[in-house]
Amino acid sequence: MGLRKEFRRLKRSISSRFNAGDIKLELGRIADYKHFTVGYAHVFDKPFKFHHGPSFAESYHELFETDIYRFKPSGTSRTILDCGANMGLSVLYFSLNYPEHHIIAFEPDPEIFSILEENVKTFGLKNVTLHQKAVWTKTETLKFYTDGGMGGRIGNEYAHQEPKIIDAVPLLDFLTEDVDFLKIDIEGAEDTVLKYCGKSLQNANHIFFEYHNNVNSKQTLHELLALVESLGFHYYIKESATRKRPFVDTRLICESFDMAINVFCYKQQDN
Repeated sequence: MGLRKEFRRLKRSISSRFNAGDIKLELGRIADYKHFTVGYAHVFDKPFKFHHGPSFAESYHELFETDIYRFKPSGTSRTILDCGANMGLSVLYFSLNYPEHHIIAFEPDPEIFSILEENVKTFGLKNVTLHQKAVWTKTETLKFYTDGGMGGRIGNEYAHQEPKIIDAVPLLDFLTEDVDFLKIDIEGAEDTVLKYCGKSLQNANHIFFEYHNNVNSKQTLHELLALVESLGFHYYIKESATRKRPFVDTRLICESFDMAINVFCYKQQDN
């Protein structure tokens, strides 16, 4: 049985078992995994390696149960850019659901990249190309900080952490007219990269980006929304991580972000 037929069978099986509580129990087990500890998920017939249990459980729910990245293929464009691929759940989702597309995935953190690479090999994903690089505005080396989970960023220091030196490449080099879907989740650098790409963002048929609001910097979500609107995109906003009581809560979702917002951008004819 081919991997994608097996995936469809697994989805039906997983849905059935979810109703019985098996998947809920498995995701609960993983969510309770000690932070920043490597483990394997047993929600697929093949073992999926993760480095942060809560992040895996949350991402699995978003991707394979909620279908947050589901889109209608254009019929002509065949490339998906996954910027900020992390452990590879999004890569697995794209590869299995869009087998005719070529997924180009970027993950700069060397330890997490090795997990991503292992998962791609384990699942035999043939339509995936991996780059151990960050997407940026030009080719250069950058200082990179990480929380050890789903958060890694350029130039924003976590407490008492020595930065890693990573390679970066211009997103513009990959933003061709063949891009059907651009996913960009790069922990605060999306503002710089999206603005730099400017009108070239029109080459993509669908864009997803996660906006991270840094409490120490000027808010720019309105500028990014104005940019995509000016390029003919309709946008839809959905909260990712936020405060429950914004007027009184001061909790940060990480070192310097008080909210993360998912933004879905698509051409009007997609309606």
